[in-house]
Amino acid sequence: MLTMAAKKSIAHGFVTEKVEELKEVNLTLHQLRHQRTGARFVHLAADDRENLFAVGFRTTPKNSTGVAHILEHTVLCGSRRFPVRDIFFSMLNRSLNTFMNALTSSDWTFYPFATKNRKDFHNLMEVYLDSAFFPLLRPHDFHQEGIRFEFSDPHQPDSPLAPKGVVYNEMKGALANPASLIHYRLCEALYPTTTYGKNSGGEPQEILKLTWGDLRDFHAEYYHPSNAWFFSYGNFPLEETLAKVEEQVLRHFEARQVASAVPLERRYEKPQRIVRSYPLASGQSPANRSLIQMGWLTCPIEESRHRLGLTLLSVLLLGDAAAPLHKALIDSHLGEGICPGSGFQDENRETYFAAGIQGTDPAHWDAVEKIILDSLERSAVQGFTPSRIESAIHQLELAHREVTGDSYPYGLQLLMRLLGSWLHGDDPLTPLHFEEDIREIRRQVKSGPFFEDLIRRFLLDNPHRVSLLLKPDEAEEMREQEATERFLRERSQKLSSLERQEIIAGAEALKQAQEGADDISCLPTLELCDIPKEEEITPYRGETLRGTRLFSFSQATNGIGYFNTYLDLREIPEELRGLVPVFSYLLTRIGAGGNDYLAMAERIAAYTGGIRAGTLVLNDPCRLDPHKNILEVRGKALIRNQEKMFAIIKDILTAPDFSDLRRLATLLDQLKISLLNSIPGSGHHYAAHIAAARLTAAGRQREEWGGLDFVRRAQSLAGQDDGQLAAFAGRMKEMSVFIAEQGSCHHSLVARKEELEDMAAGMAVLTDNWPGRSDSLFVPAAGFAPIPGAEGWAASLPVSYVARVWPAVPFCDQDCAGLLVLAKLLRSRFLHREIREKGGAYGGFASFDADTGLFSMISYRDPHLIRTLGVFRQAVDWAVSGSFSDGDIKESILSVFSDIDRPLTPSSRGGYETLQFLKGITPEMRQSLRTGIFAVNRQKLIELAEKNLLNQWQKSAVGVLSGKDKLMRANEQLGDERLAIYEVT
Repeated sequence: MLTMAAKKSIAHGFVTEKVEELKEVNLTLHQLRHQRTGARFVHLAADDRENLFAVGFRTTPKNSTGVAHILEHTVLCGSRRFPVRDIFFSMLNRSLNTFMNALTSSDWTFYPFATKNRKDFHNLMEVYLDSAFFPLLRPHDFHQEGIRFEFSDPHQPDSPLAPKGVVYNEMKGALANPASLIHYRLCEALYPTTTYGKNSGGEPQEILKLTWGDLRDFHAEYYHPSNAWFFSYGNFPLEETLAKVEEQVLRHFEARQVASAVPLERRYEKPQRIVRSYPLASGQSPANRSLIQMGWLTCPIEESRHRLGLTLLSVLLLGDAAAPLHKALIDSHLGEGICPGSGFQDENRETYFAAGIQGTDPAHWDAVEKIILDSLERSAVQGFTPSRIESAIHQLELAHREVTGDSYPYGLQLLMRLLGSWLHGDDPLTPLHFEEDIREIRRQVKSGPFFEDLIRRFLLDNPHRVSLLLKPDEAEEMREQEATERFLRERSQKLSSLERQEIIAGAEALKQAQEGADDISCLPTLELCDIPKEEEITPYRGETLRGTRLFSFSQATNGIGYFNTYLDLREIPEELRGLVPVFSYLLTRIGAGGNDYLAMAERIAAYTGGIRAGTLVLNDPCRLDPHKNILEVRGKALIRNQEKMFAIIKDILTAPDFSDLRRLATLLDQLKISLLNSIPGSGHHYAAHIAAARLTAAGRQREEWGGLDFVRRAQSLAGQDDGQLAAFAGRMKEMSVFIAEQGSCHHSLVARKEELEDMAAGMAVLTDNWPGRSDSLFVPAAGFAPIPGAEGWAASLPVSYVARVWPAVPFCDQDCAGLLVLAKLLRSRFLHREIREKGGAYGGFASFDADTGLFSMISYRDPHLIRTLGVFRQAVDWAVSGSFSDGDIKESILSVFSDIDRPLTPSSRGGYETLQFLKGITPEMRQSLRTGIFAVNRQKLIELAEKNLLNQWQKSAVGVLSGKDKLMRANEQLGDERLAIYEVT
């Protein structure tokens, strides 16, 4: 209960400037300002146990050295009150946090965390506040996290210099993906004079130039309360939070001017055309690998009505397959899909709109430009139908109402929604006020050509326009390497003898710091008694409805109803099984029920928040190999549109239309390029899938449906001729008939209690046309035999993703609890230090998946390969030797419960509990696992490491995703453990 509600009231140095109830989203906003320092604070009071706190700063770098990003890392490496070398990762293990991170954007840096535990909330706030405002910023922390130079031979000061550092390697990996790179290159062109034209994450070539002094100066300039934005969300008392912020930080500062405001961009007088390149692996064809994107600088962020209008315009132009600009680009067949980042982007001081195509060739540049401009001209002349406008408004209404948070906490998503307006216009309220702005836009639409005028003003008649061609170049990697080597040679030539000795001494000091044992007793911690002993089970009503099993969940969903159905595919013919994920991708993007794909796209947009299909592989909880193959279909809609949503799903499932071969070809191209774009960001998942596929039948199925096998299958299906497409369409039709006829399914509904009966009644349009079966059986692992070994998959990557996977035990096994704890122990006490801190990879971790029964060690964006494989073996030996303390075990148990007890959104609770039922995991099994985790001890962990890792070493498998040259060089050293090398493309 909040005790501070009156406007202009003062508490702990803060003046309340505004209090407003937001009934649309069940929130109350409190906007405050600190009297002495000018620090800003927004609290969103909500009936939500997951509370979030964040402190952030407006950080506007003037170059691309990555100073803001590297500072974000280094701030969490020790502070005045907590002089611990790795505060962030230490607190991960002393907390029941549901989210902890630090985030750097183009013009801000924020430090958010979330937790359900009040003691934990204050512990984490103490650490975050001290770290942000009073960090130690030691040289060796900068050298570890950012950039350092060491001699290739550590003891030879005349040997060549080599660059190292976590962020340096992170950004090499991040910029390896042209789908990500195009964002930075477009912003360089759109914002030539302001901070948005710089890469706040850092360009690897520029990171080399950053110094420790630059880092300290940046902190001194920007990390001050007068340039600080504080945010909290949830049901914890606001006054407690304000008191801690005042006591711990703000009372130590006075106000000062901080020059962080972003000026308006100097506008172009005529459109610009720019060509940039990205590295292409040797031997790969450059055909269909270019990206073409046009961008326009639009309105300042404080123009809220224009922002909302342009947001709606983006939906109207690009929001679905029937949207005119989307359709024009796809129907041109000049590329394989819409360019990533297309649409309206409203996070910067000045917003922008972008549109383009990927999977194209430089020869199509002029044609793509003409298609975009001609399509915009047609829309400016013809306008949009009232039904399309209402559909776009409906999409925004649903997004505004929905409580999401499965990837980021809902409180953090609300912060991201309001941050731009708050940061640059001191207005956190407008982005949360939806109904009022929509009413005004509806009025303007009725009174004149509103959207047509937006197109002309901000796009067609706007000279601040950029057309960017990003093309592959086999020589680009060599040019980048030569530039790096030239920089290192020049730097080396300028070094004095003393400076060379200082480099050697610095490397040794860093090594000693990394290997030293920190005294972390100064850090606050929770105890095991702070963890709830009982498993939390979401209640539901289960019933049989027309022969199928229905689970209904009463949740506060802000007027949205959610539907999931799970179809058992155990009897699917072998020749069709590998095509199931392709089928699921196509299912909601083609015609159905007598409607072509355009009409279906319009129906889905007008009446739902999206219909999605996907595949699941569910393991038997008592055996490693048996599994269920599931097709999942999900839908959500406002309660008033539930019956229409079910009619759409009925058409999709019972009458999909695969006859439009041109549409199939387009979608297969889009699937291919989407999967290829996913590789740099998800390489660790792909590497683990590679290894797991060799060990269990379920792992083999996951690789076929979601690993690099699937990526290669998607590539083989793209580019088929009409005859091949017709045969493929026949297989898709065969699959749809099979699914409709066998019909074994389970359904779940999530809505408010009073709305569930209406939803169930609306389901009749679907269930009356569906066979009434709800049986679901695990598929035996007939014919599968494990093949331990090692695979390396080659892609155009400057870093590696390395995984070793062991077959362990299923969910019901008594060892399951201990393996969960062992994985956390290995990650926090060994792999993090060896792979990230010493090795310079962005991530190194262990995991045990209780659902699959597989234990993994993995690295992410790793400059090493051979070394990392060796570290995995050292990790096993370390665990078997028992080189850990009882305190380490306690922290690992806390970390396990931090994962297990992570809150689910109202919408996802239904799906989660239904899946537990389908897996055969009962509440009693979940409670037994929970009880077992509390009972884990030192001797048990040593026994598990020996039994499941050391003794099973020869039964484990390795998966690596990297550049081909790195794989070839690794094989020269691996001897009998050589990698079997395959090409991704």
